Amino acid sequence: MSPDPIKKIPRKSSGKGSLQAKIADKAPIMMMAGLTFWSMLLVTVFFPPDAPLAQKPLTLQEVEKRMVQGGYLDTLRESYWAAAQGEAIVPLLATLLKSREKYQAAPGGATGAFPFNVLWALAHIGGAHSLKVLTDYYADIQDETAALAIKGHRLRAAQKSGAYGILINEAVLLSRPSQAAGRLKQLRAGQQVKILKERIANPREEGPRGGPALFDRVKLWPSGEPGYIPRAGDDFSPFI
Repeated sequence: MSPDPIKKIPRKSSGKGSLQAKIADKAPIMMMAGLTFWSMLLVTVFFPPDAPLAQKPLTLQEVEKRMVQGGYLDTLRESYWAAAQGEAIVPLLATLLKSREKYQAAPGGATGAFPFNVLWALAHIGGAHSLKVLTDYYADIQDETAALAIKGHRLRAAQKSGAYGILINEAVLLSRPSQAAGRLKQLRAGQQVKILKERIANPREEGPRGGPALFDRVKLWPSGEPGYIPRAGDDFSPFI
């Protein structure tokens, strides 16, 4: 008979050796985890996921297209876009105002919201440059809207808040956001207000151009009298 094969008896490892074996077994996983961490860190540093793309410089052609070359509602709503550009757009808006006669003489030039939209935007861009453009424009043609824009600009600067404005047209102060609400006061253009909440919808009432009627909740400034002011059919801010 051939001898029985020698059986290898497993050695019992000490606690220390067992720990080393476990570490050795997990080393590849730990290495991969480390690489994954550093890879994610490198991506975060060099390629941040939320990094904004470089903003293209504004051009006169783009600003003309948005603010002048369009229908009334389109060019009116571009006022918000222009104000959001900040001081960078002020020289271009100044150029538009200086070219107002050319734009108004062009075919369809009288159908848009220009120059009101430019004045509104300048009134909502803080700083001395935008204020100077407004004061120069007012000195040139004595425009009433420009006077209101200057007043609004100075009010926001004095209060250090964009939550203030000047009423553009005559309006009525209502006790609640409803066309059937009690009339608290008749307001004139130029009334100072603190805007508490914009575009409050009343789904039970139809607005001037369909859809729910919209209201802004305000306090008259500086008296503090509260109330609601209805929005017109263009759904644009009634304050400059």
